[in-house]
Amino acid sequence: MDVIYKKELLSSGRLSVKERVLKNFRFVISHSVFGPLLALFLITIIFTIGTNGIFLSLENITTILNLSGVLAIIALGISMPILIGSIDLSVEGIISLIAVVCGFLVKNSQTNIDIGFWVLPVAMIIGSIVGIINGLINTKLKIPSFMATLGMSYVAQGLAVILSRGATIPFLDPRFQDLANGSRFLGIPNITVIAVILCIILLMMQRRTPLGKSIYAIGGNEALAEQAGINVVRTKISVFLLAGCLYGIAAFFLCSRLNCANPTLSKGFLFPAITATIVGGTAITGGIGGALNAFIGALVVIGLNNGMVLMQINPYFQGAIMGVILIGAVAITIDREKIGIIK
Repeated sequence: MDVIYKKELLSSGRLSVKERVLKNFRFVISHSVFGPLLALFLITIIFTIGTNGIFLSLENITTILNLSGVLAIIALGISMPILIGSIDLSVEGIISLIAVVCGFLVKNSQTNIDIGFWVLPVAMIIGSIVGIINGLINTKLKIPSFMATLGMSYVAQGLAVILSRGATIPFLDPRFQDLANGSRFLGIPNITVIAVILCIILLMMQRRTPLGKSIYAIGGNEALAEQAGINVVRTKISVFLLAGCLYGIAAFFLCSRLNCANPTLSKGFLFPAITATIVGGTAITGGIGGALNAFIGALVVIGLNNGMVLMQINPYFQGAIMGVILIGAVAITIDREKIGIIK
C-alpha cells in the first residue's frame, strides 16, 4: 500500500489501533534492515544461551563468517532478479558449469592448461554470458523468469556433467585453497571480506546509479516504469548479467575452498540463497530490499543453521524450521497489491 495513502487513512481514522500497529510494524520490517538485524540479534542471544556461550566464541564466529561468504555472494546475485519482481532458479546449474570449466583451466591432473588466477575473470565472463541468455529468454521470448531459469539450470547442469564425465577435478595449486580459506584482514576470512566488498559495490550501484534506480522502479511497478521511459528489457538483461557474474565469483571461491571442481558442488545452495534474500527483507514481489538485506540475510541463515547444529537439533526439524521462517519472511515483506505470477 502506498505510504501517502496509508497516512491519509490514519489521519481519517479509518484504521483501527490494531491495524495501525500491524501496518507500521510491517512497513518498518519490510522497508529497512531493522528486521534482519533484529533476527540476527535474537538468534545470537538464543543460541548463546542454548550453547552455554559456544555460539559466541571467536572460533565459532569465524566459522559462521567463513560459511557465510559464498552464500552471501550467491544471495547478492539472486537478490538482483528478485528486486525487479523476477526470480533466478539457475544458480546451481550455472555454478556447476563454471566450476567444471574453471577446473580444466587451472593446474589439475587432467589437462596441461594453467591460467592461474585469471580463471576468476573467466568465471565471471561465463556467468555473465549465461545471465544474458537468461535475460534474453525472459524478455524476448516472453517466458516467465522462473521457467526460463529453471530450464537453464538443467541445461547448465547437464553440460557440467558431460564435460566432467561426472568426475571430480582436483586442483594442484595450493594457492587457491589458501585464498578461500585464509584470513589476512584482522582475522576475518578472505571470502567474507570479498563478500563485504561486493555488497558495498552493489549497494552503491543500486542507490546511486541510473541502473539501480531503474531496477527499483521496475520492481515497484513495471508498467509505470516503462511509461516513464525506462528501458525495461535492457534493465532486466543487465540484472541477469550481474547475477550471473556474481555466480561466477561464487563458483571460483567455492572451488578454491574445496580445492577441486565437481558438477555437483553447488547442490543445496538454491534454497538457502533464496531464504537469505527473503529473510533479509527483499520482497519476492520486487521493489523492496537490496544488497545489504541479502548480506545480512545470509548471516541470519548461516547463524541459524550453525546454532541448530550446535544444539544438536534433529536435521529434519532444522529443515522444517527454515521453511517456516521463509514463509514468515515472505508473509511480512510481500506486497499483496502486486501479487501475481512472477515476471
